[in-house]
Amino acid sequence: MIFRLSAGFLVGVLALLATVLYLSDYYTGEQQRLAAAGDVAGALEASQRAVRLDPFDTDALQAQSFLWRQQQEYDKAALALKDAIERDPNNYLPYLTLANLRLATGDLDAAVKGYREVLQLNPKEETAGSALARALLRQGKLEEAKAQYEALEEEHVITYQDLYNLGRIQVRTGEPLEGARTIMRAKHEADAELNRKREPARERPLLVSMDLAIADAFVVQGRYERAREILEKSPSEQAPGLLELLESDPEAYRDQVINSDIY
Repeated sequence: MIFRLSAGFLVGVLALLATVLYLSDYYTGEQQRLAAAGDVAGALEASQRAVRLDPFDTDALQAQSFLWRQQQEYDKAALALKDAIERDPNNYLPYLTLANLRLATGDLDAAVKGYREVLQLNPKEETAGSALARALLRQGKLEEAKAQYEALEEEHVITYQDLYNLGRIQVRTGEPLEGARTIMRAKHEADAELNRKREPARERPLLVSMDLAIADAFVVQGRYERAREILEKSPSEQAPGLLELLESDPEAYRDQVINSDIY
């Protein structure tokens, strides 16, 4: 009798759990449908129901955070991600999403902390490594950013945009020759990628900016003729002004490069 009662109770619990999980999945699906239809309020309500039904789910909280972010409710978006982290502290994805949110809203210290937490949980997370370097760069911590970019390069996961940033850092931190080489490599890879994907013309200004950065590297090296050749051929609106500065006061040009921020 006791065994039958225990077995019946267990079956009932399992059935209830299955129903709850089914409803959670249902409301998650509703959230996606309503969000696609532009019903943000309805999507948020469905997401909140999914969260209440499944105390272990983090996907619904991530979706909820995205909806709050669309509404520019950044504090609520962050709170949803913190709840997701509390539910599953070993899942690096909510940490990554929260760090991205912090970076987008200009909280660089929190972003750096978040990306480091992601990399502790998943050292192979390439996007976190790249984003960490960018956050450090925006903080003006050039040596730390350079070390992070160099780590990506050693792991053979560095993008051409990251190479571009690394080269510009090298120019400003006493390695202008290496910086010029790195930027040239970045330009070569970017050109190949854009050609392969047949990217539209609006993507090509990046290559023009890379040429200017190479000219900057030559100026820092004192190789003014090489810099002049690039600037004379450049279609950039900045090129005539830079060429005039090179002709009139190359040392001022050099100081301008070394002390300029990297964006």
